[in-house]
Amino acid sequence: MMNNQPNQTSYTSQEMPCPICGSQNFVWGRTVGESASQWVYFRADEASWGEGEKLQARKCLDCSNVQLFT
Repeated sequence: MMNNQPNQTSYTSQEMPCPICGSQNFVWGRTVGESASQWVYFRADEASWGEGEKLQARKCLDCSNVQLFT
């Protein structure tokens, strides 16, 4: 039986093809707040103030899907 799924163990999460269209044609960037120097963070509900991880973003150049990564 033929499996058409990509071998997901060979990719890191940031190397995975676009989950919408399957493309690997991306532009990388970041999310920003009111000013261009203001980062957006992920912080778990139980985390303290000051804890968190900066979010990076990638946009698929084929279907415009945007994904966030820590």
